[in-house]
Amino acid sequence: MSFFNLFNKSPKKETNQEKAASAKPWMDNPLASQEMQKKRYDAAMEFLQAFQEKMPLVNGTPHPGTTLSIVSRLAGTNLFRAVNGNKEFQPGTVILSEEINQAYPQLLNLFALYCKQNGVDVMAKPLAANFPENDKPLMQLDQVQAEYQEKFNEIMKKHGLDYLEGARAGMVVCSMIFQYHCVRSKDIDPYVATGIVAMGVVEGAKTAPLPVGSRPKVEINHGGRFLMGELDDVVPESLANGGNFIDPGPRALETLKRGNIDPYLVYEQGLRTAIEAKTPTLEFVKVDVDQAFNEWRWKDYNRAPIHIRLVIWLKNNASQYGYQQDGNSWVLKR
Repeated sequence: MSFFNLFNKSPKKETNQEKAASAKPWMDNPLASQEMQKKRYDAAMEFLQAFQEKMPLVNGTPHPGTTLSIVSRLAGTNLFRAVNGNKEFQPGTVILSEEINQAYPQLLNLFALYCKQNGVDVMAKPLAANFPENDKPLMQLDQVQAEYQEKFNEIMKKHGLDYLEGARAGMVVCSMIFQYHCVRSKDIDPYVATGIVAMGVVEGAKTAPLPVGSRPKVEINHGGRFLMGELDDVVPESLANGGNFIDPGPRALETLKRGNIDPYLVYEQGLRTAIEAKTPTLEFVKVDVDQAFNEWRWKDYNRAPIHIRLVIWLKNNASQYGYQQDGNSWVLKR
């Protein structure tokens, strides 16, 4: 089925008696209440502001496919929870149900309506189902949920929105991001962007989510240290004395390179996750931090090895998170 058909999908015709008996909240008119529309808009604006502070960047700018997929997946995940209630499923399991099949096209229609109100008819022609490499989302569904769903749900709850209304508010956010990338910046084709939104909604709505509060794992060992440097130096140190580190693996790195995406983003996100977890020590292995910093501070930053760029990032940012340099490490101040 093409993504275009998802927008037009509707349940079979029923008699009035059958409709009354089978009515579900997600089949109600989402625009019926102006008060609820305002709540959605206010929640969307607050989340967008929070999201901008943790938005994934490529070469210093937001990556359209990733930002659109993040919010559409969050909306789909909320729809999953609205439909399935307190039922328990193994996270990551694909759950197929007729209720979901009836519910998710309503979200997509709502997104299309918001886009049309802003001057873009995303249903004017079939959507892209195969995305250019540069537009493909850089995060997986579980990474999105681990990183963003807790804040998303916190804001929705603050504005009095349940999971269903939170999903609808997610479509408001998607339309705002769409407007920025497709109308203002024009850095992604509108029909590719809409295809990514449709994919995200469907993926989130049909996949059992991680529990709220789950955090992404960035380590393969446990310890009070986060280790950085050349992998050939970091791995033996971790095995000998403990410590967490990032190892995306050759397949993931090759995928990033094929998409012309800077692998450094993976490592910076891992460092940020370690900082958020208040890891006591952020340590470089066999790296003279000050010498490396002085050598590269006036050179082309983008040509520096990844661990050197992490040195530069910490030099510029660590203090605001409560870390103080101590030799070749940064230590969390008590």
